[in-house]
Amino acid sequence: FLSFVRSRCVEVFAANQEDVASRMNSKKVVLNQVGIRCRFCAHIPHRERSGRSSSFPSSISRIYQSLTMMLRDHFTKCHMMPGEMKERYLCLKANASQGATDSKKYWVTSAHALGLVDSGKGIRFKLPTCGHHRACHE
Repeated sequence: FLSFVRSRCVEVFAANQEDVASRMNSKKVVLNQVGIRCRFCAHIPHRERSGRSSSFPSSISRIYQSLTMMLRDHFTKCHMMPGEMKERYLCLKANASQGATDSKKYWVTSAHALGLVDSGKGIRFKLPTCGHHRACHE
């Protein structure tokens, strides 16, 4: 179930100016802060999405909590999720054990594999390490 959700239902993204502006009245988000969102409704305006369509966890260890809320409150109500995908989601969710939906370690490991790191301003994409590229030294 978790692998299905990670690979087919959510995406990781860096906040742009629109994301920052849309969150002004709620939890503060800063430019380039990493968030997670529903890949099905990400392309429509924020105000037209079902609740909990995106989240900006404060740290990698809190990704699982954000995802759990999305699992509970968003995907069953997302009107942009294709019918066959929603059927598969509901089937897998119904057959998943509680441990399979709450696995904090799974999400932490997945985040590190994507190159995400904690910072003083939320989660960020790890900067690529610089070897001997000339542009890095100019």
